[in-house]
Amino acid sequence: MRFSSIPAHFLWRSTQFLPSLTQKAVSGTAWSTLSTTGKQVLSVASVATVARLLGPDAYGVMGMANLLIAFILNFRDLGTGTAIVQRLSVSDRLLSSLLWVNFLLGLFMAAVIIAASPLTARFFSTPELVPILCTLSISFCLTSCGVVHASLLMRGMHFKALAIVDVTAALASYLVALTCAYSGLGVWSLVFANLTTSFASTLGYWLASAWRPKWEFDPAEIKSVMSFSLNLSGFGVVNYFARNADNIVVGRVLGKMLLGDYQMAYNLMLTPIQNISSVISRVTLPAFAKIQEDNERFKFAYVKSCMLIGLITFPVMAGLGVVAHPLIDAVLGPKWVGAIRIFEILAPVGLVQSVQTTVGQIYISKGRTDWMFRFGSFSCVILIATFIAGVRYGTVGVAAAYCIVYIGLLMIPGFVIPFRLIGLKLSTFASALLPQLLLTGAMALLCWIWLRVLDSLSVNDPWVRLFSTSLLGACAYIGSFVLLWPAVMKHLEDVLDVSAGARLSGCLSSMRRFSLRGISQ
Repeated sequence: MRFSSIPAHFLWRSTQFLPSLTQKAVSGTAWSTLSTTGKQVLSVASVATVARLLGPDAYGVMGMANLLIAFILNFRDLGTGTAIVQRLSVSDRLLSSLLWVNFLLGLFMAAVIIAASPLTARFFSTPELVPILCTLSISFCLTSCGVVHASLLMRGMHFKALAIVDVTAALASYLVALTCAYSGLGVWSLVFANLTTSFASTLGYWLASAWRPKWEFDPAEIKSVMSFSLNLSGFGVVNYFARNADNIVVGRVLGKMLLGDYQMAYNLMLTPIQNISSVISRVTLPAFAKIQEDNERFKFAYVKSCMLIGLITFPVMAGLGVVAHPLIDAVLGPKWVGAIRIFEILAPVGLVQSVQTTVGQIYISKGRTDWMFRFGSFSCVILIATFIAGVRYGTVGVAAAYCIVYIGLLMIPGFVIPFRLIGLKLSTFASALLPQLLLTGAMALLCWIWLRVLDSLSVNDPWVRLFSTSLLGACAYIGSFVLLWPAVMKHLEDVLDVSAGARLSGCLSSMRRFSLRGISQ
């Protein structure tokens, strides 16, 4: 069996993606992966310890507070940080001007949150939100001071420094949350952890970056990035509602307990996006920005990166969906049983979004954030109507409506529109990802059958069910790729050959000899 996902000339051209830039990108991916892995380990530890101590009620209150915080975050830097990464050149005068703009924005947004806290508390009928939001507003003053420094580190592809800062901040946040939770501070454990992250991150970015601001401000420099950054901020606003309208509707109609269940399931759905796709996207954005004027190179590199993302995220998301019951039962405990069915429904959405979120890099790198804003506005309207219609059937109804509308209506145009900017055909893109999808489907089916076998044998221990199914799925998925050796494995060989030297590339080449393709040759 042979998977021929993309034309032969694509395979050749994709390996010509600026080897030195590829080396930086892959090295950055390695550091970003270490960073994300560290943060994920800490996140799992937090869920297994802090979440067990606090329960859904505290997370529901924090979820309500985060709805306002996340909305205001869309205006944190008005897209200026991304503009620094996207522009082919930046001046010191522009950077200083942007830093002072962000500092003033931080103060303004903190004031907005304080002023809006009574209304938010009244909306959710939760008075304790007022002091929580007022305290959380401090984080905006802290993070706004680190925007320019973090963007410069990303622009220069200094991902080792970024990784060290991010993991250190996450570790400090976890320790604060755990200490406060054991001290009986309840939801305030999460509040203080949030402030710790903001302070530690900003301090780390300043220490890692050699650039320092000057006492200068140039309105002309600010104006030069406004069209790009304002459209990007506009997209951030509509994307906020698209991402959080379901939480708003659930919290308002069904209450904080059910919101806690829904948010936990939703956060699990975002796992591959936040911890895998975003890792690669974070690295490839500055790389794509450097080749923004070469559509041929851009589309080859983009599809290649999506193939590598799908290689990991597809089985992760499908596997999480299959083992949702034993996973939540074992890790979170019986308090979170209400999140199981919701997550099972949202899993297909997470699988698609793990790749589709990368289209933002096309819009941004090509400087067409206006297109991004327009499609985001359309999607937002559709999704809000969907959530309102689904909430009458509870949290499961909201999740089901989201899944049906997103995959059935928004998925295809969500790919087609940005692909026009780089001349990429949807059929080419789909065929490149087809092997990963097919093998993921086979793995998921095998794991589902195994769970039914365990049911028939009356094996009910959630840890046994979780580990045995996960191990079976991992072996089946990796084994099928070694056996069939689809085109994405060739890309993986090329990446390792450029970035990791002969040893790792040679190991992968040795594995290829055991594949059907290698045997036939």
